[in-house]
Order: sequence, then structure tokens, then C-alpha cells
Amino acid sequence: MESQQLTKLNIPRPILILILGGFIHSVGNSFMWPLNSIFMHNILGRSLTEAGALISLQALATLVGQFISGVLADRFGSRRVMIYGLIGAIVPLVLIGIFPIWEVYAPGILFFGFAIAFIFVPINAMIFTLWPEGGRRGFNLLYVFNNAGVAVGTALSGFIAAISFKLVFLLNGFSFFIYLLMVLFLLPLADTLGKPLTRSKVKAPIFHDRGFPVLIALCAGIFLMWGAYIQINTILPVTMTNLGYSLPQYSILWTLNGIIIVTFQPVISWLIRHWASTFSRQFYLSCIFYGLGFLILIAKLPYPSYLIMMLIVTLGEMLVLPGVPAAAALIAPEGKTGTYQGVVAGAASGGRALGPILGGLAFDLYGGHMAWWLALTFVVLSIIPFYLYQRREKTFSQKTDMYEQAI
Repeated sequence: MESQQLTKLNIPRPILILILGGFIHSVGNSFMWPLNSIFMHNILGRSLTEAGALISLQALATLVGQFISGVLADRFGSRRVMIYGLIGAIVPLVLIGIFPIWEVYAPGILFFGFAIAFIFVPINAMIFTLWPEGGRRGFNLLYVFNNAGVAVGTALSGFIAAISFKLVFLLNGFSFFIYLLMVLFLLPLADTLGKPLTRSKVKAPIFHDRGFPVLIALCAGIFLMWGAYIQINTILPVTMTNLGYSLPQYSILWTLNGIIIVTFQPVISWLIRHWASTFSRQFYLSCIFYGLGFLILIAKLPYPSYLIMMLIVTLGEMLVLPGVPAAAALIAPEGKTGTYQGVVAGAASGGRALGPILGGLAFDLYGGHMAWWLALTFVVLSIIPFYLYQRREKTFSQKTDMYEQAI
């Protein structure tokens, strides 16, 4: 492993390949996801109800795939599962690009949602398996590069769609194809193998693990945090429009989000060194940032306050989103890193799925301000499982403290 370290960045070569490939497929995927509803409504002539239902079903397919792919990654190897996931993502995208009709799009997008889970979960498993001494850094690098890809892809998606919606799907498929080639030819099997494990370790049920209660606490925390965060995606554009703001004024917030994630890494590093040296403290600090952001939304202040809100919430996001999978990797027994990553990813997907439903109900019944109170409630409640994580994690493994202090 020592010979594989990149001299200047001190990053193992396989990790760099995974991160760069993640950036490429994130660019391609961002051509598509902002335009899915528009494509279904304007091009395929489906109702927004049908479009919303299909997107929800896709999220459910991803959730199921995350649980399955984690188990398969532990049993058959993360690289092999990832290859099948990449192929599974490419096929429906190419078919939709060639045959842009509802009968192909609807099942294709569901299969795509299922397949991408077989990419993301194995990546997280390999990040820690191949670079355990990197601690949080590997997950954070993957998170930053993925968001940089989102910023580039969303900026280009409108121009590509103006040329052809077919091109949107074909280019997305091509980006996954490039990633597939990188994994096949630049990420040899020998570079992704962990320690050989006994069959008993692999087969032992997850709920028998000493780390299972700790994992459940992490899952509850990330479920609630995503349930709060997703309100900014679903409720905020409606409330801002009702207050007289334009859609470009809303979209600027997400441009700012991407810029902050890429450029504020030194700020996050400083916060971790001086204020949040352990994962538990990172999660608590994230809750504070989220809470402050939603209090600003409740106050209904002038437009500059939305920019400040996005800055504060994004800092919280940068602490918790890469932090939870890193913490899950540290508590996972040998041979179950993929399973633990799948469970955590499924919990996050659950928050993304349930959050909009509850937020929409709060908005329809009581108005936009109630959605922000709901989000704030989610954030406050998340402190409980994060506290339980802190207590159980300390009794579970001392190696976690060692890694956390080194991050």
C-alpha cells in the first residue's frame, strides 16, 4: 500500500481512481436528474402526479438496492458488485436515449435507480477498506468531488437539453461507461481485495454484531437530518415563489451550495481540528448549523438571509453527510463494511423519501412556516440518536476514538 501512495496528496491510487470516476459520473448524472420532471411532463406528456409518483418509486428502488448491494459487496467483493451496477446503469440510459417513450422510460428509470445503489454503496465500502488510515478524508474527498460534478453537470444540463433530450440520457450513459472502463482497467482486482475472511464472519446476522445498536443510532440520526434537509429542495422553492422571489433567485442558492462545498474545505478542517475532533461533536455541530438555518427561514427575513441560511446549512451538511458513512465504516466488523454502508445509505434514502411527504402535508395544512418548524423538530430529535451513538460507540470500540482524533 505504501508504494501506491501519491507523493504530494498522500492518497492511494485506487482511492484517486474512485474519486475521479465519481466526479465524471456525477457530471453525467447531473445532466439528467434536474430535468426528469420536465422531460416526463413536456416531452412525454405525463401529468406531474405521474412524474412525482415515478420519482418516488425510483427512490424506493434505490433504497432496496442499497440494502441488497451492501450484503452482496461483502459476499462477492465491492469491485464486482460495482461493475454490475455500472453496467446496470448504462443499459437503461442508452435505451431511453434511443427510444424516448414512456414505455421505455418508466421501467428504465426504475431499473436505473436500483442499479446506482450497486455503485454508491460499494464505493463507500472500498473507500474505507482501501484507506482505513485516511479516516474521514476518503469519504470527504468523494463527497466534495461528487458535488463538484453536480455543479458542473447542472450548469450544462439546460444547454444539452436545448439541443436534444436524447443527448441528456446518452451522455449520462457515456459518463457511466467511462467510469466502468476506469474500474476495469485502472482498478485491478488485486488493488481492491481486503483481508480474507472466514465464512462465519460473513454469514453472521447483522443484528448479532456488537456494533448493531451503534449502527441503528447512526441510521436514526441521518434519517432525521435528511428529513429536515430535503425540505430545502421541496418546500423552499414553493415558499420563495409565494413570497415573490423568482426561480433564478432560488437556483442561485444551490450554485452557492456547490461553491461552498468545494471552497470551504479549509474552514471545515479548522472546525474539526478546534471544535469537533470526534464524530459525535461533528454531528452535534451539524445540528446547530441546521437549526440556525431553519430558524432563519422561520423568521421570513429579506432575500440576503436566504444566502446566509444556505451558507450555514451547507457547513452543517459538510460535517454530517460524509461523517456518518465514515463513522459506520469504523464500527463495521471485518467483512461487513458493505452491509453497514448499505444500511446507512438506506436510512438516508428513507429520510429523503419521507421528508417531502411530511413537509408537503405540513405546508398544505398549515402553511410554509410549519414545514420549517417540522424540519427544526427533526434536527432537535436527531440529537437523541447522535447522543446514543456517542455513548454506545465509546463502549464498542476504542479504535474509533483513535481514528477520529487523527482526522
